[in-house]
Formats: sequence, structure tokens, C-alpha cells
Amino acid sequence: MSIAAIKKEDIVLNFKDGWAQTELLAGVYPGVRHYRCVLKAGASITPETYGKALQVLCITDGQGCITAGDKVFHIEELSFFIPDMDQEYRLSAATDITITKFVVDMTDSDMETYSHGHIVLPFFRRFSDCIEYFQDCKSPQTRSWSVLVGKQLGRILFGVVKSTEGGTVEEWHPPVAQWNVLFEDSDITLTVENESIQQKTGDFSFVPAGPDHSLVANPGKTMSYIWFEHYVLEKDYIVTNPRKEKK
Repeated sequence: MSIAAIKKEDIVLNFKDGWAQTELLAGVYPGVRHYRCVLKAGASITPETYGKALQVLCITDGQGCITAGDKVFHIEELSFFIPDMDQEYRLSAATDITITKFVVDMTDSDMETYSHGHIVLPFFRRFSDCIEYFQDCKSPQTRSWSVLVGKQLGRILFGVVKSTEGGTVEEWHPPVAQWNVLFEDSDITLTVENESIQQKTGDFSFVPAGPDHSLVANPGKTMSYIWFEHYVLEKDYIVTNPRKEKK
């Protein structure tokens, strides 16, 4: 297989009034689109809305604020924002702001699940407010934080991983597709099955549901990445993931 990935330097940003938005890895997975966005210092914008779809903004650089209705959220560190579906919001930049945005279409089944219960939107969370968790597929020098867990909002979940040595080595992974956003000072090897590529800060990649994969800091380097996952099944998607049998 060929790993679906793009390097930061290959992302073309065309600015208009201080705002740029470029789609990344179009068509790699049905129902989820992803964009790299930059808002220049001093600029403000009301981004487009997408109807019956969830927007997830992963804000990896910059300072500013988001206004959604009567709420104002201040961007001062790595932050995450999800507006209510089809709700307009205003993004203002004090310094250049970099965003990786996911747009997740909601099927009729997703909307039915959503109608039974979900987190209240708009949702905003700073990295410093995220919950740290342990996972045995990670090296001792690797730490993980959850931003959103399964069934809190449709079929999405995402979090943050940082490592000073080693990283994440996962086997199988059949329930979810995964995207990776490299930020801060990152220099890693991404492996999917038997294929490996090098990735650095600002790079973006996709791992389909199923294959063994790993993200490991290169010797003497560090790693920081956002993982974003989407359950492939529309119903009964929170399932037990048995260990892959060793051959």
C-alpha cells in the first residue's frame, strides 16, 4: 500500500483578505474532508458553514479569539473548537493562526444517535484542560491526552500524543480510520504495515482502519501529534477490539 500523506511544504496556501484554506488528501475516506487553514495576524473571518456536518478545528499555532453567538473563546495555546452544526462563528487573529480543520458529514444514523445525546456545542477545549490517559502501545517516554472520546459526538474521537523517545506502535486497529497532524518540533517515522515515511512539523497523514501502524520519534528528536479518528461502522461502532493473534 502507499501511505496517504502530505508534507507541509507541499501544501499550497492562496490567501484572500488574510485567509487561506486548502483541502488535504481529498477523497481518502468517504464522509470526512480535511483542510489546512491559516489566518494572518490582524485579520478576521467568518468561515463557511457546511449544513448537516461537524466542523472540528485543531488550532496548532497562533493567538486570537473565536466568537460564536454570545460566547467568546480565547486562543492562547493548542486548542480545539467545534461549532454547532451550521452555526456561523467569527475567527480573529492577533498573530498568525494555523488550523487543521476536519468536516465530518452526519448520516441519518449519525443524526439519530446525536439526537439521543451529545456534548453541548459550541465546544472549546485548551490543551491544558485535556485529560491524560495511559495506553500500553506507547513507550514510557510517551504521554497521551484525550480531547473527545467515543459517543460524545457522533463517530469522532481525538486526542494528543507527545514523546521525547519512542512513540506509538499499534496493531490492527480495525474499528477506526485515523488522521495525524504533526505540530510543535516533530521529526518522526510513520509506518503503515511494512511501508515507512518521514514526517515533520506541519505534515499530515491518513491511516485506514485495519493495518498495523506506528508513529515513532526519530533518534534524538521529539514528537507531537494530534490523532483524529472516525468509526467506520454507522451503528454498533463502539466494539471490543480483540488483540491481534501473534503468528
